[in-house]
Amino acid sequence: MKTAEKQTNLKKKETKGVDLRLLSMVFILVAMWLFFRWQVGEFYFSGESIAKLSRDMAIWMILATGMTMVIVSGNIDLSVGSLLAVVVGACAFMLDPENGLGWTANVAVPLALLIGLSLGLWQGFLVAFFRMPAFIVTLAGLFIFRGLTQKVSAKDPRVPDDSWVTTFGFSYIPPTVGYIIAGLICAAIVFFVLNNYFRRKKMGLDPGRRWGVILKILIPCAIILGFIYKVNQYKGLPVQTLIMLIVIFVMYFIAQYTRFGRQVFAIGGNAEAARFSGINIEKNIVAVFGIMGLLAGIAGVVWMAQNQGATQKAGEWYELYAIAACVIGGTSLMGGRGSVFGTLLGALVFATVIQGMDYTGLENWLQLAVRGSVLAIAVAIDVAGKDPAPWMIRLKHKFKRVKPQ
Repeated sequence: MKTAEKQTNLKKKETKGVDLRLLSMVFILVAMWLFFRWQVGEFYFSGESIAKLSRDMAIWMILATGMTMVIVSGNIDLSVGSLLAVVVGACAFMLDPENGLGWTANVAVPLALLIGLSLGLWQGFLVAFFRMPAFIVTLAGLFIFRGLTQKVSAKDPRVPDDSWVTTFGFSYIPPTVGYIIAGLICAAIVFFVLNNYFRRKKMGLDPGRRWGVILKILIPCAIILGFIYKVNQYKGLPVQTLIMLIVIFVMYFIAQYTRFGRQVFAIGGNAEAARFSGINIEKNIVAVFGIMGLLAGIAGVVWMAQNQGATQKAGEWYELYAIAACVIGGTSLMGGRGSVFGTLLGALVFATVIQGMDYTGLENWLQLAVRGSVLAIAVAIDVAGKDPAPWMIRLKHKFKRVKPQ
């Protein structure tokens, strides 16, 4: 028995240098891209197609980065789509000179972001200090924010054409600047990966296999450089995508390299142990929801720029897309486990499914069924891996007993 445990531990150490789940997702993505390329034709791998894919997923990927931290902390936020809609309606109303206040973007945008931050902090306050379940608090928020959206967006306020906000919706980064941005991102990846490797080695911890470290650098850098190369064949990097990349980088840094990020993981892993170790759970939960609210505000401004105004249906389904990206990317709904990079891969998988079905002309009802199935399968895999049902455990032992010697 002890020998078997030692062998299992040894295998875990050998694979510690790279996350096999994330690596498998990369191969799944490649397989999906090849399949849709075969189904759709040359257009699918064109610069235009890839630019549209990144632009279409930018808004709910911004939401998903914040949702990752919320779920890791052991909570959930069902209101982010409606919160985005409130920000969109409020900001467009402040900007619209005919049906609104006619304020400048320099005033309206910061106020809109403040609205998102404040509403997020309020929900976090209810969850942390009143011990109300996050599911109930944010479900109530979903209804409240959607009701407010119907009021503030009743006249479909528009963004003036001469406002700098429109840049977020229709502009592209020049090719040269795009390559510079890609180079900076790759340099950051190299720094973070090597810094983590040598830090663990200095602390006497297992830093993982060198080939795992090399893969952590080569795979994302190759994807980023290839992505920039393709979108430059069209019009360049969409500004919306650039905003998404900035948010991803900032949230990744917060989650992996700050005390706050480590405390959030500790709270989601074991809240009581975190409290006994001196972590202020209430303060961190409020901060997590505050960040989620701010990101909903940023996503709302981008959505408003893309659509040139507000509608009562802004942000519908976006909370589900954000949660789906997190779960598919390996963030555990039980808390304590997840990563922003994994969420990005999950968002790419989900966005690829959506775009591929659109290009192949799949009927709308069947598209919804496929999206739900992808999410259900991802959750089933997550639960089976972390907390399998008794029948799964018995089945696993049964296969072990019949395994040939």
